[in-house]
Amino acid sequence: MSSNHEIVISASGYQVVAVEYGDPRGKPVLALHGWLDNAASFFVMAKHLQGVRLIALDLIGHGRSDHRPQLMPYHIWDNVADLHSVMQALNLEKVDLVGHSMGASIAMLFAATFPEKVGRMMLIDGLGPLAYETEELPGLLAEAIVRRDRMAAKALKPYPSFESAVTARMNSRWPVPREAAEALLERGLTKTEKGYIWSNDPKLLLPSLVRFSPDQISSFLRSVRSEAIVIKASDGAADTVIDRWLDDLDWVDLVEIEGSHHLHMFEPIAALLAQKLNDWV
Repeated sequence: MSSNHEIVISASGYQVVAVEYGDPRGKPVLALHGWLDNAASFFVMAKHLQGVRLIALDLIGHGRSDHRPQLMPYHIWDNVADLHSVMQALNLEKVDLVGHSMGASIAMLFAATFPEKVGRMMLIDGLGPLAYETEELPGLLAEAIVRRDRMAAKALKPYPSFESAVTARMNSRWPVPREAAEALLERGLTKTEKGYIWSNDPKLLLPSLVRFSPDQISSFLRSVRSEAIVIKASDGAADTVIDRWLDDLDWVDLVEIEGSHHLHMFEPIAALLAQKLNDWV
Protein backbone atom coordinates (compact mmCIF):
# COMPACT_ATOMS: atom_id res chain seq x y z
CA MET A 1 0.00 0.00 0.00
CA SER A 2 1.43 3.38 -1.02
CA SER A 3 0.39 6.84 0.09
CA ASN A 4 1.26 10.47 -0.46
CA HIS A 5 -0.13 12.93 2.02
CA GLU A 6 0.84 16.08 3.90
CA ILE A 7 1.27 16.24 7.66
CA VAL A 8 1.90 19.12 10.06
CA ILE A 9 4.32 18.58 12.94
CA SER A 10 4.71 20.83 15.97
CA ALA A 11 8.45 20.94 16.64
CA SER A 12 10.87 23.43 18.24
CA GLY A 13 8.01 25.92 18.56
CA TYR A 14 7.34 25.84 14.81
CA GLN A 15 4.82 24.24 12.49
CA VAL A 16 6.89 21.92 10.30
CA VAL A 17 5.04 20.70 7.23
CA ALA A 18 6.05 17.38 5.66
CA VAL A 19 4.94 14.99 2.95
CA GLU A 20 4.75 11.28 3.73
CA TYR A 21 5.51 9.08 0.73
CA GLY A 22 5.41 5.33 0.32
CA ASP A 23 4.22 2.70 2.79
CA PRO A 24 2.75 4.26 5.97
CA ARG A 25 3.74 1.07 7.82
CA GLY A 26 7.18 0.90 6.22
CA LYS A 27 10.65 1.59 7.58
CA PRO A 28 10.82 5.29 8.56
CA VAL A 29 13.28 7.42 6.61
CA LEU A 30 13.49 11.19 7.08
CA ALA A 31 14.30 13.15 3.91
CA LEU A 32 15.99 16.56 4.03
CA HIS A 33 15.99 18.75 0.92
CA GLY A 34 18.56 21.24 -0.29
CA TRP A 35 18.76 25.01 0.08
CA LEU A 36 15.68 26.82 -1.29
CA ASP A 37 13.99 23.52 -2.26
CA ASN A 38 11.23 21.74 -0.33
CA ALA A 39 9.73 18.32 0.39
CA ALA A 40 8.81 17.80 -3.28
CA SER A 41 12.53 17.34 -3.94
CA PHE A 42 11.97 13.63 -3.28
CA PHE A 43 8.71 13.00 -5.13
CA VAL A 44 10.39 11.35 -8.14
CA MET A 45 12.29 8.93 -5.91
CA ALA A 46 9.10 8.29 -3.94
CA LYS A 47 7.43 6.71 -6.99
CA HIS A 48 9.80 3.76 -6.68
CA LEU A 49 9.73 3.12 -2.94
CA GLN A 50 8.82 -0.29 -1.52
CA GLY A 51 8.45 -0.93 2.20
CA VAL A 52 9.68 2.58 3.03
CA ARG A 53 7.85 5.35 4.89
CA LEU A 54 9.62 8.42 3.53
CA ILE A 55 8.90 11.54 5.58
CA ALA A 56 10.11 14.52 3.53
CA LEU A 57 10.26 17.75 5.50
CA ASP A 58 9.85 21.33 4.42
CA LEU A 59 12.75 22.63 6.51
CA ILE A 60 12.05 25.75 8.56
CA GLY A 61 11.90 28.78 6.25
CA HIS A 62 11.14 26.62 3.21
CA GLY A 63 7.98 25.49 1.43
CA ARG A 64 4.95 25.51 3.69
CA SER A 65 6.76 25.38 7.03
CA ASP A 66 7.04 28.34 9.41
CA HIS A 67 9.77 30.94 9.06
CA ARG A 68 12.16 31.84 11.83
CA PRO A 69 11.46 35.14 13.67
CA GLN A 70 12.29 38.32 11.77
CA LEU A 71 15.47 39.08 13.70
CA MET A 72 16.67 35.47 13.90
CA PRO A 73 19.23 34.45 11.24
CA TYR A 74 19.38 31.00 9.63
CA HIS A 75 22.19 28.75 10.83
CA ILE A 76 22.54 25.19 9.62
CA TRP A 77 22.92 23.81 13.15
CA ASP A 78 19.46 25.06 14.11
CA ASN A 79 18.12 22.42 11.71
CA VAL A 80 19.77 19.76 13.88
CA ALA A 81 17.67 20.91 16.83
CA ASP A 82 14.57 21.04 14.63
CA LEU A 83 15.19 17.48 13.44
CA HIS A 84 15.59 16.24 17.01
CA SER A 85 12.26 17.85 17.91
CA VAL A 86 10.57 16.37 14.81
CA MET A 87 11.69 12.87 15.80
CA GLN A 88 10.29 13.36 19.29
CA ALA A 89 6.98 14.61 17.89
CA LEU A 90 6.74 11.58 15.58
CA ASN A 91 7.77 9.14 18.34
CA LEU A 92 10.75 7.97 16.31
CA GLU A 93 13.63 6.61 18.37
CA LYS A 94 15.89 5.84 15.41
CA VAL A 95 15.64 6.53 11.67
CA ASP A 96 17.55 6.38 8.44
CA LEU A 97 18.26 9.71 6.76
CA VAL A 98 18.44 10.82 3.14
CA GLY A 99 19.62 14.33 2.40
CA HIS A 100 20.37 16.37 -0.70
CA SER A 101 23.00 19.12 -0.71
CA MET A 102 22.31 21.27 2.39
CA GLY A 103 20.06 18.46 3.61
CA ALA A 104 23.01 16.07 3.37
CA SER A 105 25.05 18.41 5.58
CA ILE A 106 22.20 18.57 8.11
CA ALA A 107 21.90 14.77 8.09
CA MET A 108 25.63 14.40 8.75
CA LEU A 109 25.60 16.95 11.58
CA PHE A 110 22.61 15.23 13.17
CA ALA A 111 24.19 11.77 12.88
CA ALA A 112 27.34 13.12 14.54
CA THR A 113 25.40 14.83 17.32
CA PHE A 114 22.99 11.94 18.00
CA PRO A 115 24.74 8.80 16.67
CA GLU A 116 22.33 6.52 18.53
CA LYS A 117 19.35 7.95 16.64
CA VAL A 118 20.56 7.33 13.07
CA GLY A 119 20.83 4.00 11.28
CA ARG A 120 22.01 4.64 7.73
CA MET A 121 22.40 7.75 5.62
CA MET A 122 22.20 8.53 1.92
CA LEU A 123 23.93 11.82 1.19
CA ILE A 124 23.16 13.12 -2.32
CA ASP A 125 25.70 15.55 -3.79
CA GLY A 126 26.63 16.80 -0.36
CA LEU A 127 28.48 15.76 2.78
CA GLY A 128 29.45 18.63 5.08
CA PRO A 129 28.73 22.36 5.34
CA LEU A 130 31.02 24.88 3.72
CA ALA A 131 34.27 25.42 5.63
CA TYR A 132 35.91 28.78 6.20
CA GLU A 133 39.45 29.37 7.41
CA THR A 134 39.58 30.81 10.93
CA GLU A 135 41.34 34.01 9.91
CA GLU A 136 38.51 34.80 7.46
CA LEU A 137 35.72 34.66 10.03
CA PRO A 138 35.79 38.26 11.40
CA GLY A 139 35.58 39.76 7.94
CA LEU A 140 32.83 37.33 6.90
CA LEU A 141 30.79 38.27 9.98
CA ALA A 142 31.06 41.96 9.12
CA GLU A 143 30.03 41.31 5.52
CA ALA A 144 27.04 39.21 6.60
CA ILE A 145 25.78 41.92 8.97
CA VAL A 146 26.03 44.62 6.29
CA ARG A 147 24.22 42.45 3.73
CA ARG A 148 21.44 41.72 6.23
CA ASP A 149 20.88 45.43 6.81
CA ARG A 150 20.77 46.12 3.07
CA MET A 151 18.29 43.35 2.40
CA ALA A 152 15.80 44.68 4.94
CA ALA A 153 14.78 47.38 2.45
CA LYS A 154 14.36 45.06 -0.54
CA ALA A 155 11.10 43.49 -1.76
CA LEU A 156 10.70 40.22 -3.61
CA LYS A 157 10.20 40.48 -7.36
CA PRO A 158 7.11 38.45 -8.35
CA TYR A 159 6.75 36.17 -11.36
CA PRO A 160 3.83 37.22 -13.61
CA SER A 161 2.56 33.64 -13.89
CA PHE A 162 3.11 30.14 -12.52
CA GLU A 163 4.41 29.05 -15.92
CA SER A 164 7.05 31.79 -15.98
CA ALA A 165 8.26 30.63 -12.56
CA VAL A 166 8.42 27.02 -13.79
CA THR A 167 10.45 28.08 -16.81
CA ALA A 168 12.85 30.04 -14.61
CA ARG A 169 13.33 27.06 -12.27
CA MET A 170 13.90 24.68 -15.18
CA ASN A 171 16.61 26.93 -16.56
CA SER A 172 18.28 27.96 -13.32
CA ARG A 173 21.92 27.34 -12.40
CA TRP A 174 20.97 23.81 -11.31
CA PRO A 175 18.26 22.74 -13.81
CA VAL A 176 15.50 20.24 -13.09
CA PRO A 177 12.99 18.61 -15.47
CA ARG A 178 9.56 20.21 -15.93
CA GLU A 179 7.69 17.70 -13.75
CA ALA A 180 10.13 18.34 -10.90
CA ALA A 181 9.99 22.12 -11.33
CA GLU A 182 6.19 22.07 -11.19
CA ALA A 183 6.21 19.92 -8.04
CA LEU A 184 8.73 22.15 -6.29
CA LEU A 185 6.83 25.32 -7.20
CA GLU A 186 3.42 23.96 -6.18
CA ARG A 187 4.85 23.85 -2.66
CA GLY A 188 7.19 26.79 -3.00
CA LEU A 189 5.15 29.65 -4.49
CA THR A 190 2.57 32.00 -3.04
CA LYS A 191 0.08 33.81 -5.28
CA THR A 192 -0.32 37.53 -4.57
CA GLU A 193 -2.09 40.43 -6.27
CA LYS A 194 1.17 41.30 -8.05
CA GLY A 195 2.04 37.76 -9.12
CA TYR A 196 3.77 34.68 -7.73
CA ILE A 197 6.49 34.99 -5.10
CA TRP A 198 8.63 32.40 -3.35
CA SER A 199 7.21 31.09 -0.07
CA ASN A 200 10.76 30.62 1.21
CA ASP A 201 11.96 33.13 3.78
CA PRO A 202 14.02 35.78 1.93
CA LYS A 203 16.52 35.68 4.82
CA LEU A 204 17.66 32.31 3.47
CA LEU A 205 19.49 34.24 0.75
CA LEU A 206 21.71 35.91 3.34
CA PRO A 207 25.10 34.50 4.34
CA SER A 208 25.33 32.96 7.79
CA LEU A 209 26.56 35.21 10.58
CA VAL A 210 28.66 32.40 12.02
CA ARG A 211 30.47 29.71 9.99
CA PHE A 212 32.24 26.40 10.57
CA SER A 213 36.01 26.09 10.46
CA PRO A 214 37.62 23.00 8.82
CA ASP A 215 38.62 21.52 12.19
CA GLN A 216 35.05 21.81 13.47
CA ILE A 217 33.58 20.03 10.43
CA SER A 218 36.19 17.29 10.64
CA SER A 219 35.32 16.76 14.30
CA PHE A 220 31.66 16.19 13.44
CA LEU A 221 32.46 13.79 10.61
CA ARG A 222 34.72 11.70 12.84
CA SER A 223 31.85 11.39 15.33
CA VAL A 224 29.47 9.79 12.78
CA ARG A 225 28.81 6.09 13.46
CA SER A 226 26.23 5.50 10.74
CA GLU A 227 26.87 3.70 7.49
CA ALA A 228 26.75 6.30 4.72
CA ILE A 229 26.18 6.12 0.99
CA VAL A 230 27.57 9.27 -0.60
CA ILE A 231 26.20 10.01 -4.08
CA LYS A 232 28.62 12.16 -6.07
CA ALA A 233 27.24 13.78 -9.23
CA SER A 234 29.65 14.07 -12.15
CA ASP A 235 28.42 17.60 -12.86
CA GLY A 236 27.31 18.48 -9.35
CA ALA A 237 28.03 21.18 -6.80
CA ALA A 238 29.81 19.22 -4.08
CA ASP A 239 32.90 17.68 -5.69
CA THR A 240 35.34 19.64 -3.53
CA VAL A 241 33.33 19.17 -0.35
CA ILE A 242 32.98 15.41 -0.84
CA ASP A 243 36.63 14.89 -1.77
CA ARG A 244 37.78 16.96 1.19
CA TRP A 245 35.81 15.17 3.90
CA LEU A 246 35.28 11.60 2.68
CA ASP A 247 38.21 10.11 4.60
CA ASP A 248 36.81 11.40 7.90
CA LEU A 249 33.86 8.97 7.72
CA ASP A 250 34.38 5.48 9.14
CA TRP A 251 31.79 3.57 7.08
CA VAL A 252 31.17 5.07 3.66
CA ASP A 253 30.27 3.82 0.20
CA LEU A 254 31.03 6.38 -2.52
CA VAL A 255 28.83 6.07 -5.61
CA GLU A 256 29.72 8.29 -8.57
CA ILE A 257 26.86 8.89 -11.03
CA GLU A 258 26.61 10.87 -14.26
CA GLY A 259 24.30 13.79 -13.58
CA SER A 260 23.87 17.32 -12.29
CA HIS A 261 23.31 18.66 -8.78
CA HIS A 262 19.62 17.66 -8.70
CA LEU A 263 20.27 14.24 -10.22
CA HIS A 264 17.85 12.60 -7.76
CA MET A 265 14.97 14.36 -9.56
CA PHE A 266 15.74 12.76 -12.92
CA GLU A 267 14.69 9.31 -14.10
CA PRO A 268 16.22 6.70 -14.09
CA ILE A 269 18.64 7.93 -11.41
CA ALA A 270 15.74 8.52 -9.01
CA ALA A 271 14.70 4.88 -9.42
CA LEU A 272 18.26 3.72 -8.75
CA LEU A 273 18.53 5.78 -5.55
CA ALA A 274 15.08 4.66 -4.39
CA GLN A 275 16.13 1.04 -4.83
CA LYS A 276 19.08 1.66 -2.51
CA LEU A 277 16.60 2.89 0.11
CA ASN A 278 14.42 -0.16 -0.51
CA ASP A 279 17.43 -2.37 0.13
CA TRP A 280 17.63 -1.01 3.69
CA VAL A 281 14.26 -2.54 4.59
